Amino acid sequence: MPIPPAPTPSQFEQVARAIDPNATVVSTHKLLGGLGCRMDVLEYEIGDGESLRVVTRQYWVKDDPSTDKRPLGESRVLAALKANNVPAPEPILDEAEAGEIFGRPGIVISYINGMPNLGPADLHDWARQIATAMAKIHTSEVLPELESLPRSHIESLQKWMSAEKPPGRFAKHDLGVELWNAMRKLWPNVDISERRIIHNDLWPGNMIWKAAQLLAIVDWEWPSLGVPSDDVGYFLSDAAYTGYDIEDVFIETYEKVSGKPVTDLLFWKMMASAIPLPDVGPWAQGYAELGMRKMNADEIRRSHSSHIKKLLKEFDSIA
Repeated sequence: MPIPPAPTPSQFEQVARAIDPNATVVSTHKLLGGLGCRMDVLEYEIGDGESLRVVTRQYWVKDDPSTDKRPLGESRVLAALKANNVPAPEPILDEAEAGEIFGRPGIVISYINGMPNLGPADLHDWARQIATAMAKIHTSEVLPELESLPRSHIESLQKWMSAEKPPGRFAKHDLGVELWNAMRKLWPNVDISERRIIHNDLWPGNMIWKAAQLLAIVDWEWPSLGVPSDDVGYFLSDAAYTGYDIEDVFIETYEKVSGKPVTDLLFWKMMASAIPLPDVGPWAQGYAELGMRKMNADEIRRSHSSHIKKLLKEFDSIA
């Protein structure tokens, strides 16, 4: 997916003046991360000399724009999260306003002064804070204007699980066919009825921290409605194959805060492990850019395969 170019000086100026007619641009710089988008910090000054910052996010354009749900979701979800005291950025310019300036899908959000924490000193406290934030996301009210959001990974799952033979992503991996068969056996009993706000990409790189305090869950490019266990399984699988042993403390905190049990977790961890198939190697780039301990492409491939083997062993024990 081609990353959009930096906004032009004229576009930055238009953003600043859309926020405040008296604003002038002070500086801009690119943010790290954003494997699927271009992110820049815009610092601007308003009439009284006060200096403020926002983040511009520009997204790659899909081949079929009619299937692109982003203009319907991100700013509305961020507003809903704010109303429910979820740590997340605030929308400053919505998709329509930002899109008119950039000429492509985009949004302008509040700047949060922090960075991802991929090497926490207190791993359990780190996990508890993330679990608490995730529980608040999943218990937020789904307002009528959010009902048009897509159904998370459900559509893809239905295609994968109804296929007559393993889809390509599974067939091209040494453990993929076995994983697909296990998922197919679990699938008939998986409850997919919930329609809660789902992030879809809850990994540590999309969390902003300062002084060991979680400030915000970011990167709401693809919000959707789905099963909370989908997000939980995604985060726990990512944590497992990148070396974090936090599942027990995470689940305990999440269930206490949300007031609901995590259901079908084995299936959703399998689903999360299937997403990067057939090759998780390129994901190493994201971890390296955000300062995680060194894990090259081959190392993350081995760790990912080891995680799948553990899931299959767990499946065999209950089958």
